[in-house]
Amino acid sequence: MNALDAGHGDRSADYGAGMVERVIPYDLVLDTEFGWEPNAPDAVLVSDDFGRAALAQKAHPDDPDQRCVVLRWDLVILAQLAPPNDEGRHQHRLYDVGLRDLLWLGVVEESRLVDQLKPSWPRASDRRGVPIHYVVVSKECIVEVVAMDVEAFRIDGRPRQAAAASFEGPP
Repeated sequence: MNALDAGHGDRSADYGAGMVERVIPYDLVLDTEFGWEPNAPDAVLVSDDFGRAALAQKAHPDDPDQRCVVLRWDLVILAQLAPPNDEGRHQHRLYDVGLRDLLWLGVVEESRLVDQLKPSWPRASDRRGVPIHYVVVSKECIVEVVAMDVEAFRIDGRPRQAAAASFEGPP
């Protein structure tokens, strides 16, 4: 059981006061198209104690740019890569509220997780706004990150190398 599911065995996304979690696709405004391969294993998530997290995955086989696709978040409060895989995704608590239709990157509106994490936010976060609950589907896992922002870019190498290299400076 992961942090998201602790105490929530019914998988219900309705948690009172009219607040209902909902997963919607998140459209990154990018200069170039990114061909993400959601069916390839080897997604790598790294995080550090500077409040950063990065997810690297192979490019889609049809993408002419075969460098790894990297999502990097800043001001991260939580980052996790956890089951279920694509075959068990229907068991995830967000499946019936939009995760089912998600192809890549989404955000969770009215996130129960964001509310649960609020007491642990650094004081500086309050001045920057409310963190966003991001969700990424992959072949062998679901990645969930609560952070202030995300950016996407490409880095040469295998996913492990690309994820770590994303912390070394601007892409």
